[in-house]
Amino acid sequence: MMKTMGGQKSICLKQRGFTLVEMGMVLAIIGFILSGILGGQSLIRSARVNDVVAIVEDLRTATTLFKQRFNYLPGDFPAAAGDIPGVLMTGDGTGQIGSAGNVTAGTGAAVAGTEVAWAPLHLFNAGLIGKVDSGQPLRMISTSYGGVHLVSSVIAGALVPANAPAPGFVAANPTARNAIVFYNLPCDVLLQVDAKIDNGSGTTGRAVGNVDAAGACPDGVVNWYAVAL
Repeated sequence: MMKTMGGQKSICLKQRGFTLVEMGMVLAIIGFILSGILGGQSLIRSARVNDVVAIVEDLRTATTLFKQRFNYLPGDFPAAAGDIPGVLMTGDGTGQIGSAGNVTAGTGAAVAGTEVAWAPLHLFNAGLIGKVDSGQPLRMISTSYGGVHLVSSVIAGALVPANAPAPGFVAANPTARNAIVFYNLPCDVLLQVDAKIDNGSGTTGRAVGNVDAAGACPDGVVNWYAVAL
């Protein structure tokens, strides 16, 4: 609209808000964006769950094949039993991988020079797993969250002790001599993994997490998750 004021012309513009149709279109676009973000996060989380499950399956298979080939477990393999190229440390042949204190609870790392530290390299040099992280000698195998180790039941029992309502690894698996332990898994990831490889509880069965006395995860994370080997 044009008005004349003091011989001068001025233009007045009428302001208007969004129509209901326009508002609906904006909300729909926002919804699509949020849906895409949440869907992408779900896919990432699903991929990480599958990665943990694959590590369990791969290490179980590789350890079984190693035992069949060399008559000893990786890490526990003694010098007198033969030679694996590139292996600088050998075990004591007791049938258990490492002893108490061979894994640092606060960092998720193996102790240098122990059977636990060298077990992944035994498997790798024997051609039974595809890769290890040589830049992390105390965490040669890891997930997106933390380290993964092959350990004796003694170590697994210390990392995942009895703590109601969880019975602890040893009490839940009295015949298991060794385990795979995962460090720092989020609660929701652990429960999804447990549903795929065990009974879905995370506190009983062949796979047990280190929960608190109330059966919850401190800060949404399980420090240690032990899976019977």
